[in-house]
Amino acid sequence: MKKIFLSIILLPLLMLESCTTRKQMLYLQDLDKYANSTINYTSPKIQPNDILKVEVGDLNPLVAAPFNISNGNIGTQTSVDMMKLSGYLVNPQGSIMMPILNEVKVGGLTPANAEIKIKERLINENYLVNPTVQVRVLNNKFTILGEVNAPGVKSFTEESISFLDALGMAGDLTYSAIRKDIKLIREIDGKRLVYHVDLTSASWMSNPNFRIRQGDVIVVTPNKLKANSGGLIKDPIQLLGITASLAALIIVIVK
Repeated sequence: MKKIFLSIILLPLLMLESCTTRKQMLYLQDLDKYANSTINYTSPKIQPNDILKVEVGDLNPLVAAPFNISNGNIGTQTSVDMMKLSGYLVNPQGSIMMPILNEVKVGGLTPANAEIKIKERLINENYLVNPTVQVRVLNNKFTILGEVNAPGVKSFTEESISFLDALGMAGDLTYSAIRKDIKLIREIDGKRLVYHVDLTSASWMSNPNFRIRQGDVIVVTPNKLKANSGGLIKDPIQLLGITASLAALIIVIVK
């Protein structure tokens, strides 16, 4: 009687656990279907609050020097944090203030297009004959919240990173995460966009919109079990343990 009673309680939970593992836990279940798909890349556009590194060069460094911000007392420090202090902050109107050139509108341009624009101004306004210009965003970061093992603000040095890279930087999803609907929030050109990612499928992987860019926010929602328990029950395995303990206690009391 005791064994039957315990089996009746545990069997439905074990079935629920098996179903969850197979249908909701596995990543990229149809990956082979997209094995040879084309990968598309797009360069992110410069947005307000970006911090830019702009370097102007010339065959004669002395001629280009007035167009570069002096590092002052930074000395030999070359860390990203130190470079941010001497970088150009893009204002809400999408402009930066450069020495001599003054206001330069770069908002909405890719870094490569901003390089072309600055170079053209240097030539057309008769400052330099054949300059080189390098523009790079220094404060690339994203925020990841919810059901990941290491939530928070994460920095990266590339123009963009893959969605899977971002999850890896956050220590992967927790067992309680809903993998079929992860939200990606992005602000671009004064608008807030929301994308939905189904990690159980690979259909999204070639879409450049799902590469993580500066300022993105990823939100991972908990499953119903954790949400309804207020976080007290982390996953079905914990519920299984609690149920088994209660069943054992009931058997002892009945006995």
